[in-house]
Amino acid sequence: MHDIDQALLPKHLANPLLQAEQLSYSYGNGQQALDRIELSIAAGDRLALVGQNGAGKTTLARLLIGLLRPRSGRVLYAGVELAGDQLRRARLEIGLLFQDPDDQLFCNSLYEDVAFGLFNRGLAPELVADRVRRALTTVGLEHLAGKPPHHLSTGQKKRAALATQLAMEPLVLILDEPTANLDPHQEQLLLEQLQRFSGTLIAISHDLPFLCELCDRAVVLEEGRIHHDYSLRELVSHPPSMRRHGLDFTFRFSCCGGHPEAPRQVPPTAAAAVQAEGAEAAPSQPLTGTVPLFQLRDLHYTYPDGTRALRGIDLTIEAGDSIALVGENGAGKSTLLACLGGIRLGRGDCRFHGNRIERKHGGELWRHLGVVFQDSADQLFCASCREEVAFGPEQMGLSKSEVARRVEQALCQVRLGGYEERVPLYLSGGERKRLALASVLGMEPEVLILDEPTAGLDPRSQELLLAILQRLPTTKILVSHDMFFIGAVTSRTLVMHQGKIIKNYLTSQFLSDKALSSLNQIHYTYKNRCCTEILGLDQGAYFQHAPDR
Repeated sequence: MHDIDQALLPKHLANPLLQAEQLSYSYGNGQQALDRIELSIAAGDRLALVGQNGAGKTTLARLLIGLLRPRSGRVLYAGVELAGDQLRRARLEIGLLFQDPDDQLFCNSLYEDVAFGLFNRGLAPELVADRVRRALTTVGLEHLAGKPPHHLSTGQKKRAALATQLAMEPLVLILDEPTANLDPHQEQLLLEQLQRFSGTLIAISHDLPFLCELCDRAVVLEEGRIHHDYSLRELVSHPPSMRRHGLDFTFRFSCCGGHPEAPRQVPPTAAAAVQAEGAEAAPSQPLTGTVPLFQLRDLHYTYPDGTRALRGIDLTIEAGDSIALVGENGAGKSTLLACLGGIRLGRGDCRFHGNRIERKHGGELWRHLGVVFQDSADQLFCASCREEVAFGPEQMGLSKSEVARRVEQALCQVRLGGYEERVPLYLSGGERKRLALASVLGMEPEVLILDEPTAGLDPRSQELLLAILQRLPTTKILVSHDMFFIGAVTSRTLVMHQGKIIKNYLTSQFLSDKALSSLNQIHYTYKNRCCTEILGLDQGAYFQHAPDR
């Protein structure tokens, strides 16, 4: 605990509520995830666990609730080791919101999922019904109580998973990447809900502005060890510490003219690709005699439960376009990407290079398109990272030497060199996201489709992804709630609402349109996502320390 005044460190109570003593953990492949962790958490603490992807944050969270058993050391809850009756007590009193909501949603309806834990506690049906109703109302999903969770958008699933925990009325709430995949309005609602939570709170996130509103203490993990235990405000206002821990996000400000007080300037890469600002962008027009890359006419898609995800989409995309899809959770963005990628087939006319996208063309379409799913676990299935990246090029019939070249190049591109023999299952969420991108880059696709590409990535990985995409000459289509990323990568932004494209902007116009602050309660403004007000930093001092880029 050096490089910071000890007086600024949080003071711990003599009798912590949660305590880790010499806690170590290794996964089945021998990879050590945690090494002799010492941590005390007092009742009422609001603690942020921060660090780069793969630092051990999620592993620590699962040990604290007893989902994993330590290889050595121990966890104490209320002064008693987490085993036997005390483990059962902890699981009733500690709630964990998983990074991937699909890991904790498994019933036939949202109502049943939220009620599941309550019935297991033996609560009376009328009390269960009341708690379920209140929890779903709190997260804004009461109207979807009868819907199967797997038919929800990822952002809605995240809120549904939170409802399952809130209904249990826990004393301790552990959140793993709670804002990932949430639209700005839902993120703000989540923040307000958590600020009202009176228990002990532990949050894992790369969203430092969110953490600054929620927590007062920051524990930094690096390579499975606790390196520092700061007050959160001290950490974010000390640029050298931020950079040393891989938490520096000043690259985002450099994308918008070098300073957060220029929030409505378009990043240089986007500005070079667009015309002068004006009214809404006209749809992309093909060059004379050419066929559009994608052409959609009156495209509809309805899920088996009757949910109308797309309602009459008309869209033209030209080769070389760089397009963002934005909108509230459940607007139809991911469904539209799935239709473009041939993963889902809707009703209407959907063409790629002038040819209708049909199931019989799926075997040919994948050679041209690279899709990075919102949940990277949906596309990782091999036993090693090498096999994962090699799979696509091998299916293309490339030579062994060319496959090996592409594997090495793609893994190095996403900063996973040396991970060739690692098991994807044992990677962190952010590392799996980068591996999924590598598996697509190895195909050298004509079109790159990305669904929430920055969700769960630490700042260094976000900067790396930004650099990769800015260099790629391919057509890019992405869904994101990350306004910095959209501004730096795309030239055109489509706003979706209730399955329709309601606005078609130049990205420059989108970022400068003040009316967007209230559009469908999405609250998309460039300055909102800069979050300089939330951070409350001495910005002059911060940027005085910022390195030249």
